[in-house]
Amino acid sequence: MKFINKICGISLIAFLIMLAAPNISKAQEGGYVSDQEFYDELDPYGTWVSDPQYGNVWVPDAGDDFRPYATRGHWVVTDYGNTWVSDYEWGWAPFHYGRWRYDNYYGWEWIPGHEWAPAWVSWRHGGGYYGWAPLQPGISISISFGNSYNVPDNYWVCAPQAYINRPNIYNYYVPRTRVVNIIHQTTIINNTYVNNNRTYVTGPRINEIRQVTNNRNVRVYNITNVNRPNGGGRVVNNTVNIYRPEIRKAPDARPARVVNAAAYRQQNPNNGIANRQAGNATINRNNAARLREVARNEKPDNKIVQVNHASPAARPNQANGARQNQPNARPGDNQAQRQQQAQQRQQQQQAQRQQQADQRQNDQNQRQQQQQAQRQQQLQQRQQEQQVKSQQQNRSQAQQEQQAQRQQQAQQRQQQQEQRQQQLQQRQQQQQAQRQQQEQQRQQQQQAQRQQQEQQRQQQQQQQQAQRQQQQQAQRQQQEQQRQQQQQAQRQQQEQQRQQQQQAQRQQQEQQRQQQQQQQQAQRQQQQAQRQQQQQAQRQQQEQQRQQQQRERRPENR
Repeated sequence: MKFINKICGISLIAFLIMLAAPNISKAQEGGYVSDQEFYDELDPYGTWVSDPQYGNVWVPDAGDDFRPYATRGHWVVTDYGNTWVSDYEWGWAPFHYGRWRYDNYYGWEWIPGHEWAPAWVSWRHGGGYYGWAPLQPGISISISFGNSYNVPDNYWVCAPQAYINRPNIYNYYVPRTRVVNIIHQTTIINNTYVNNNRTYVTGPRINEIRQVTNNRNVRVYNITNVNRPNGGGRVVNNTVNIYRPEIRKAPDARPARVVNAAAYRQQNPNNGIANRQAGNATINRNNAARLREVARNEKPDNKIVQVNHASPAARPNQANGARQNQPNARPGDNQAQRQQQAQQRQQQQQAQRQQQADQRQNDQNQRQQQQQAQRQQQLQQRQQEQQVKSQQQNRSQAQQEQQAQRQQQAQQRQQQQEQRQQQLQQRQQQQQAQRQQQEQQRQQQQQAQRQQQEQQRQQQQQQQQAQRQQQQQAQRQQQEQQRQQQQQAQRQQQEQQRQQQQQAQRQQQEQQRQQQQQQQQAQRQQQQAQRQQQQQAQRQQQEQQRQQQQRERRPENR
């Protein structure tokens, strides 16, 4: 009774606070909630980090092997297509709104979004397997269907098609070392479902699932909206009860505490949450716990952790209305009103969290009571069975006494019959031994034939696998040879061009040198001709002088 009174009191307080703060929307079917609910509801289950590219992102407190759309959940077929039902308490938000990405330091982190979907994943099929991977931020449905969208190999999860609708599908996941080979042999599934002008990725259709699972009774569930978070959805009979409100963007929405991604990484360079051992995309749980402790420290480092105390900004219509109704209001009054609204909002959130915790406790108590009632019922059934057995034992004792007398009489007859039976048994044993020997020989022959057939089938599969590997290897080698040949051809072409350029330069230099030599030869010849002309002129002049002197001497001699 005290527990019920406590719940009623908390509910009454929460209702009064809602009336006092009507600008806070409620999560209800067909209604809206602010994206502040993302920050408030997910805060107990992870750490909010301020990413320089994507803003506020959420790093979950999950196990070392956590992968989105793989850990603690399964697929069910609904009117919207293949819908992920998560076992996490916080699964209603990160698997149906927003996107996931794997950061090299912070590991798997969720970027909030405002549109609901059965799952934000990309689907592929082929070779008897289904594969799915979370869509990255900024990737639309149309882009995800195109050949230009390349999903990182460690994002993919693969499972045999026959187990796609199993609740324990995680027991059939393909080992991560084989996922890459399987994905490269699959094709995109581009099935969609349109409702209210919104397009959803459906994955494999129900007819295909019924065919590959060899089960014509695979169920298509109806989705029923609930008015508060209920984990990642609950399957009840033919429905999936799931919390999926319309998210309204609020400019003042922010986490209570947020870690500066760059500052924390700079201060803790060797404590990354991401764990890429053996090419896997997992997380380091110890380092995630360290991040959580830093974020929730009572005295956080303000250089790394930002604590948001400011109240949400008032909407324009509310602010204008306040000025019209209170023209003489002072700034201090507005500040008091904002503080009061902030306190009311905090009280409401505290009441909601307390109510949710009480509800969880109540559900747990109910489950315990049901289990206790079942155990008591089973105990009563066992006691009744024991009483019936005791009565049967009493009756059996009397029957045993009568039976003993009859047995004594029958023993004599049996002794006589035993001799005849022994002889008959000997003949039957001999015949049975012969038949068993013949049957064993026949079974051994059949077993040997089956083993031989199985070995042949395995050898064929191995040969086919080897042929595929050889073909792939040959293709890679051919591509590598082509690439090397192209590179060699480019290098040869470049070398030829360089040699041609050098040859042209040398020829040009040789021509210039020959021209210079010709010019020098012409100059020398010109100079030689001039010297010869000068010498000829001098000799002629000397000869003329000599002749003149001779002419002058002749008259004198005369």
